[in-house]
Amino acid sequence: MTKTFLNSSGQSPLGDLSIDTFLQDYWQKKPLLIKQAFPGFEAPIAPDELAGLACEEDVNSRIVIEKGGEHPWQAIHGPMNEDVFAKMPETHWTLVVNDLEKYIPELAWITDQFRFIPEWHLDDLMSSYAAPEGSVGPHVDLYDVFILQGEGQRRWQINTQPVAEDNVMPDIAIRLQKDFSPEFEWILEPGDMMYLPAGVSHHGVSIGESMSYSIGFRATSHTDLVSDFIAHITNDLSINKTYKIPHDVQQAHPNEISSAAIEELRNLFSEYLDPNHPELARWFGCYVSDSKIDYLHQCDEPVEDLSQLRDDLIERSASLLRYPSSRFAFTKTNNECLLFVDGQDFKVSEQFACLLCDSRLIDLDELESMASENEQHLLINLYNSGKLYSSYNE
Repeated sequence: MTKTFLNSSGQSPLGDLSIDTFLQDYWQKKPLLIKQAFPGFEAPIAPDELAGLACEEDVNSRIVIEKGGEHPWQAIHGPMNEDVFAKMPETHWTLVVNDLEKYIPELAWITDQFRFIPEWHLDDLMSSYAAPEGSVGPHVDLYDVFILQGEGQRRWQINTQPVAEDNVMPDIAIRLQKDFSPEFEWILEPGDMMYLPAGVSHHGVSIGESMSYSIGFRATSHTDLVSDFIAHITNDLSINKTYKIPHDVQQAHPNEISSAAIEELRNLFSEYLDPNHPELARWFGCYVSDSKIDYLHQCDEPVEDLSQLRDDLIERSASLLRYPSSRFAFTKTNNECLLFVDGQDFKVSEQFACLLCDSRLIDLDELESMASENEQHLLINLYNSGKLYSSYNE
């Protein structure tokens, strides 16, 4: 069944473009501008609130000052304080804050509009405030991103040509392009949105003050994938399993590495790096569901059973939701369904996994009615560990 993803105005964030067309013609292929993707969009967080969040200890934030700082393109990493903001020039600087939906779960409705891309692929919701002429410089990202204009206007210049690895400004702490020539430009106004595939150069400059929101999707290098899988499958290997040097035939040269020795090594590696390795799916689910950040939501008041949880929800007129800082995913393999939550795996029924993962809002009655005893205990543990949470209904 095809799902429809609607923004707060009741229309798809892709406008008149169908999801199938977007995935076939644009996703990871070419940029796209969608005028009024979010009609009547009102920025859900004010610049002062964003600045206050940047002052918190565990929040990932940075300021980029193009002009008026200690040197061109000065980067300041958080946590910030009032003195930092008091010293900012009037123009040519930008504040960036990552993982907004994890610290302000009410903002997860924005990222939820993009679940036509697998949610386990989502990285975060980032917001930036830019003073007049503010910019973070011409650069290229290694991930796919939707950029939604929240307040004011921002001019975006874009180049789709490959970027040489040595095309980097020297002597600055951030990786910006030394040579950048735009192929075309777009001016985004509130509610407008653009999509940029990984590897597309872009340079945004604020026209007056502005705020934007970026919905980024993870880009995982082959290096990270292969090395993490190797670490996973070798974690519990016995030290008694050793490489056996084949020497049933005497060698003419004692220091020659024979073809038989290489073949033995090849057999050893193929045993563990087999693409049909039985641990591959479980490892991948744990890997992509690992939140990769230190933030952990704490449960307000633990419950002992689902009856107590239901009573608490009714008493407070609250709903049960998946917390945005936790990552949920599932896969069906070897006639079983594995649910992944923040890097851990659980054997559950497919129906249970679908009901839990298909929507951020959870129907507790429906889920409990079909859940096994172990699955009910899992729900309680997920709530008590802050991975599910209750939110007041408005």
